[in-house]
Amino acid sequence: MVPSKEILRKKYLLIRKNLPSYDCLMKSKTAQQRFLGSSFFSESKVIGLYYPILNEVQTFQIISQAILNSKTVCLPTIVNDQIIFFKYDPAKRLQIGKYDIMEPETTSENMNHFLDIVITPGVVFDITGNRIGYGKGYYDKFFNSNANQNITLVGLGYDFQLLLEQITCNAQDVKMNLLISDKRMIYLG
Repeated sequence: MVPSKEILRKKYLLIRKNLPSYDCLMKSKTAQQRFLGSSFFSESKVIGLYYPILNEVQTFQIISQAILNSKTVCLPTIVNDQIIFFKYDPAKRLQIGKYDIMEPETTSENMNHFLDIVITPGVVFDITGNRIGYGKGYYDKFFNSNANQNITLVGLGYDFQLLLEQITCNAQDVKMNLLISDKRMIYLG
């Protein structure tokens, strides 16, 4: 029997927290390169990414390469308990937002309906695309409410975060289309 979401969340947050900095850096680099070498990256125009916290797989290499390739990079901001992606401008400073996560200013255009791909953080994933986040449901609400159903949802994590056992999910939980880790990429359609 698969443990509850809360038990899995606590277990994998602790494992990730205890990941040595060097391992975090090297595994993040490998996972990012796996995405950057994919057709998902080359064919995208507007990419939603997260700003990494708490030893999450870093996204800075993806952000830099996307900008170099003239892609639009967007970062999430929590506004009225909902995620809104705003364009990231490297010439402007990010600000500390809710949960102490760096966010772009909310003065630019809401990019939610322009996103081709969203790279999604997670605490743990299963290999069928189910995801456990931090428990607030922001990403699931965003994915369920977004009118643009053509967004490719990418779960980015370390390989130890990908479970063979299926996670028990609720009706509002949204599956990822693609899982990328430092060791593999699993396309789920």
